[in-house]
Amino acid sequence: MYKFYLLSFLLFSLLLSGCGQKTSALNYFEEDPLSANAIQYTKKRDLNYKNETKTLLFATYLNKINKKYETDKFNSFIIGIHLVNKDNHDLIKNNYKLFLNDETPISMTKLDNNSKLVKSIPLKNNWANYYLVHFNKKEDSRLLNLKLTHPTFGQIFLDFQK
Repeated sequence: MYKFYLLSFLLFSLLLSGCGQKTSALNYFEEDPLSANAIQYTKKRDLNYKNETKTLLFATYLNKINKKYETDKFNSFIIGIHLVNKDNHDLIKNNYKLFLNDETPISMTKLDNNSKLVKSIPLKNNWANYYLVHFNKKEDSRLLNLKLTHPTFGQIFLDFQK
C-alpha cells in the first residue's frame, strides 16, 4: 500500500511540473506577439547541388505580421541567406538573384543580426546575412512565389499567401 501512495505522489508531482513548463512557453509568446505571429509566415529551404547543401534561405513575409509593413505598394520580406562554406555571404558577389513572381526587388537593405527586426523572427541562423527586401506589389496574384537562383546550383522556391 505504501508503494501505491509513493507512486501516486510521484506521478502527481511529475504532472504538475509538466504543466509549469507549458505556462512559461505561453508567457514567451505573450511577451513577443510579433514572433508568435511570424512563425506562420516564415519558411526555410535549402539549395542543394550534387547532394551537397550550398545555400540556406530563410524568409519571413512582413506584410501580414507587422503593421509598419502593411501597404498597397510593396511586398516586404526579411530574407536570411547562409552560403555554406563561404566567408562572404553577399548575394550579388556570389552570383545569386532573388525574385518575387519573376520580378526583381526594388530595394534590398542589409540588416544587423542584432537588430530588433531580425530578433523578432522565429527561425534564424546566426551565420546568415539578413536583408529587408521590398518588391512592387501586383494585384493579379494571391500567391507570392519567392525564388532564389544561382547559375550553377539552380533555384529554390518559397510560396506565401497574400
